[in-house]
Amino acid sequence: MIARAVERHGGRQRWERLRLTLAPTSLGGLVPWMKGNGRTFRLPPRADIVPARAEATFFDYGAPGVVGRFQNGRVALGDAPLAEHRPTFRGLRKWRRWSPLDALYFFGYALTHYHAVPFTLADAEIRAWNPARRVLTVAFPPAVHTHCRVQTFYFDDTGLILRHDYVADIVSGLARGAHFWREVQEIDGFPIATHRRVVARLGRLPTPLVALDARLAPPQLRFDA
Repeated sequence: MIARAVERHGGRQRWERLRLTLAPTSLGGLVPWMKGNGRTFRLPPRADIVPARAEATFFDYGAPGVVGRFQNGRVALGDAPLAEHRPTFRGLRKWRRWSPLDALYFFGYALTHYHAVPFTLADAEIRAWNPARRVLTVAFPPAVHTHCRVQTFYFDDTGLILRHDYVADIVSGLARGAHFWREVQEIDGFPIATHRRVVARLGRLPTPLVALDARLAPPQLRFDA
């Protein structure tokens, strides 16, 4: 299934050269509201993503001309040096409203890793596989910046990812989401979800509570030489 999913999502060789330009058009749901969306931080208007290197650049981030950078877990605004940011969410500090730097870390790891799967699944530890339901649970290596180590993926019979379950650790151990990949657009052989809806779940059961709802304009793709 992993091999099938890799081919369905564009193939590894082309993915390793892939660069994405994403333009979010809306961000809603309980988690962004609680964390200060529109008050303590704002949605970046445009981002360049290099998923194979876990790198993201956010333009006009917070103010015109300001660039936010994410590089495999390190973040910086403007000309500031890159620094590890995940340790700042330990303990009670994870309950705070997000600063622009906090949101930059969240957007950075989320967008780079969403577009790095299924390619990173081969490097993860397989925890469970249900071939009848096409449901795969893996544990990612500790060095991977993502929501949590153990995550579950639901595929259709072609290998397309339909749903993705995880716990958003930097939000709370209770932030258990079922993330649905919707409005998939096929662009140059790559299926890109332009509507991402995360609902709270009880076990594997999705609930009506919308934790996050994000929509993107049609992405632009290009490839490194």
